[in-house]
Amino acid sequence: MEFKVFIVLVAFVGSSYCYSDGAPSSECSSMTPRHHVDPQKSSFPYNIILSKNKIRAGDTIEITVQGKTADDTFKGLLVQARVGDTAVGSFDVSPSSQYIQLNDCGNSKGNAVTHKKITNGIRTVKMLWKAPANLSEKVVVYATVARNGGTFWVNQKSDVISVN
Repeated sequence: MEFKVFIVLVAFVGSSYCYSDGAPSSECSSMTPRHHVDPQKSSFPYNIILSKNKIRAGDTIEITVQGKTADDTFKGLLVQARVGDTAVGSFDVSPSSQYIQLNDCGNSKGNAVTHKKITNGIRTVKMLWKAPANLSEKVVVYATVARNGGTFWVNQKSDVISVN
């Protein structure tokens, strides 16, 4: 009996922490973590800040995800720039970044950003996003942000980016 209980505990603990090193690409469409709880419906306590709202095709902008107050930290995120439901463009993450990494959604490389293992919550991350050279549509940045494994907000939207 004790042996069976141990196996169940190991399986549960393993599944609880399986995404601590970033969201898997299988979550790209829904941007919903499999944390075994429902997403928050309360007000989003973070800002998605764009360095520019109007750019030309091929331009790069800085995107910042930041807590609204000093207490609004997070341990996980998934960020995409989308036209409709399609992730577009590519992100640039500094190789020295200790908190975020590139993620490949669909058939494109580096079109999303996710977290690396964040032991203590952080308040701010910055990343660069480059619009495709042939894009001439409106883009919205979507972010799923997890304060912790049980508290997260899904598909939160930035202001619109107009690309000419």
